[in-house]
Amino acid sequence: MKVTLHSQAHEWRDREEDGRLRIVRAEWDSKKWTFTETYKDLPDWRTLTAPSLRDYEMLRDVLWRKYQRKRVPWRFIEDLDVLLGDMRGGAG
Repeated sequence: MKVTLHSQAHEWRDREEDGRLRIVRAEWDSKKWTFTETYKDLPDWRTLTAPSLRDYEMLRDVLWRKYQRKRVPWRFIEDLDVLLGDMRGGAG
């Protein structure tokens, strides 16, 4: 059984180009981020095997806002910044 602390799950909403509301959840399991998504009109969640750069950027934005309210540790921001830099080819 996987134990997930409340502070390890982060969720946000994103509007797709076609107008559909996409709901994304990212969970930290002490080694890596796991992303799942659903749409407002679909009942089931599906795992994203290869999250996009935009997904990671949106996660970073959510974590930054939570960090400012002292709800997540700074290491989450640092680790995500390194990952984003690698995904952008070291340009960021």
